[in-house]
Amino acid sequence: MLTVPLLGPKGDGLDTIRYALFVISLVTSVIYLGRTGGAWYPLMPWLKAVPVGALALLVAISIPGAPFLGVLLVLALALSTAGDVFLALKDEKRWFVFGLGAFLLAHLAFIAIFAYVLSHFGARLDAARLVAVVIAAILALALFARLRGGLGEMAVPVAVYMAVIVIMVAGALTVPASTPWIALGAVLFMISDAMIAISRFGAPFQAVHHLIWATYYLAQYFLMVGILRG
Repeated sequence: MLTVPLLGPKGDGLDTIRYALFVISLVTSVIYLGRTGGAWYPLMPWLKAVPVGALALLVAISIPGAPFLGVLLVLALALSTAGDVFLALKDEKRWFVFGLGAFLLAHLAFIAIFAYVLSHFGARLDAARLVAVVIAAILALALFARLRGGLGEMAVPVAVYMAVIVIMVAGALTVPASTPWIALGAVLFMISDAMIAISRFGAPFQAVHHLIWATYYLAQYFLMVGILRG
């Protein structure tokens, strides 16, 4: 899509900064993974903000001329970072809806990227991709039905959010990219969000927080790499 290499010498004097941001993102992601699921601590929101926030900065200084798709990708990663912070604040119930809103906007930014590409190059449709989209929609409906009793006043926002996720995944699965990372990233993002919903409104299971973070971070990384290289 952007055909921009993530790392490697570009001769603009920012190569060291790019490598540093990549290492910072990876290291802080692993640190957060080791700390998640435990008791809240004051540095949690800031530690959680660094991994994807560093990826946003990495993209911002890697794309020449601020192309439209590049700006949307930076926006999607920045909005995801905001969602990370909201969901890591101490009063989780108070800030959850703000986190939901930030991630909703991030999904919309990814949808805008896919819509732009689809409008210019058409959709890549085959039986396997169509079946995958249908499966994603069915799983989302099944999860919503399963959690419906515990959603309360959050039923409508969660329903809207799930619908947007399915649209994002459908776009990722049908966009004519030359790399599988986009589809994989979108599917992992949906899995991560599904586990958040289960943890928040259903019955949390062992290691759910670790799985949420691992799938989420990989989702952001794969989407970023896929969009840059696709």
